[in-house]
Amino acid sequence: MENSQILAGAAICTVLIWLGFASFKSHFNAVLFLTTPDPTQNFIPYQIRLCRLIGGFFMILLALMLVFAMIYLEEPAQHLADLRDHSEESKTKLVYTAEQLNFATRYALFWIRFLIVLLLLVSASSIDAIFSWRYQKQLRESVVVLKNFRLNSKSATDTDNQANHPPFMDQQFHNEN
Repeated sequence: MENSQILAGAAICTVLIWLGFASFKSHFNAVLFLTTPDPTQNFIPYQIRLCRLIGGFFMILLALMLVFAMIYLEEPAQHLADLRDHSEESKTKLVYTAEQLNFATRYALFWIRFLIVLLLLVSASSIDAIFSWRYQKQLRESVVVLKNFRLNSKSATDTDNQANHPPFMDQQFHNEN
């Protein structure tokens, strides 16, 4: 394996582990123990926290799988690729040993599992995005209801006295009084 491949793999693994631990740690107590360590994060719904916790776990799992592939699978796979390239250059038929076929099968299954975990990460992130969108929509609707309630209650209790309505309030809420 070349140095550039090692550096790229290490960078990807470092970022995945850092993001995974950050996401996992920030939502662990709130999801599993139903407590929030930071009172400013009380507004995040449980479903969003659960999706982010699962996403953090999948990021850590993907990083560990990449580290395993770089350490244990890269050299034997490169050896098989070199054998194949050499047989193509010499135009001879390559016959794999039982051990090489067994490794090729394990190698393929490893990357299939990797892609399944990646698909699960994308699915958890998509579900998180859907829950976040629904929550934002609910917040916008509640803000509109509160504004309408405030305008209705203010117009019912106030008279047309301009002293009760500062100018910026008239411009912001379009008060016609």
